[in-house]
Amino acid sequence: MAWIRQSCGREIAAATGGDPARSALLAAIAANESGGRREAYRFAPAVYQRLMGLLEGSESKIEGLTRAQLEKWLSAAGSEAQRKERLKKLAGLYGYTQIPGYCAIEWKASFGALTDKARHFQFAIRRLDSLCREHQLDPATQAVEVGRCWNTGHPHGRMRSGLYSWRLRERMRWYGEMEKG
Repeated sequence: MAWIRQSCGREIAAATGGDPARSALLAAIAANESGGRREAYRFAPAVYQRLMGLLEGSESKIEGLTRAQLEKWLSAAGSEAQRKERLKKLAGLYGYTQIPGYCAIEWKASFGALTDKARHFQFAIRRLDSLCREHQLDPATQAVEVGRCWNTGHPHGRMRSGLYSWRLRERMRWYGEMEKG
C-alpha cells in the first residue's frame, strides 16, 4: 500500500476529489487487482463470453454498453479476424485497477489510455461511480460490495479468491492510516 500511495497517491486523490473513503477504496482495488502495476493486463474469458452474449442477444447491456454500440465499434474491423481481435481487446482488463477494455467504447478512449497513470484513476473513479449508481451502493459504507461489484460485475458476485474482501478492507484501513500520517 505504501508503494501505491507513493507512486499513485496524487492521481488517486485528484480522481476522488480528495475523498478519503473513495481514495482508500481505489488504492485497495489497485492492490487487489494488479498489485499496483500500471501495465498490468490480462484477458478475461468470462468478459469475452458476456460480450459474445451481448452480440447474440442473451445480454441486454454490460455496464451501460449496448449491443448497438458494440456492433458499431466492431464494424470498423476490416476482416473477421480483425473483428475477433478487437473483441478480445475489449475483453481484456487494463492497468492498476484492471478496467475492462469495453469501457473504452463508452469513454471514447484508446486501450493505451486505460494504462496511462495520469488518466487511469480518472477512468477508474468514473467506473466506480457508475457501478455505485447502478447497484445503489455507498462506497463509504459498502466497500466490500463495491469491491465485489468491481471484480465480478455484481455486488453479490462470487469471487475467485475468498480473501479478496478481507484484503480489500485491510488495504483500505492501511491506506487510510497512511493518509492520516
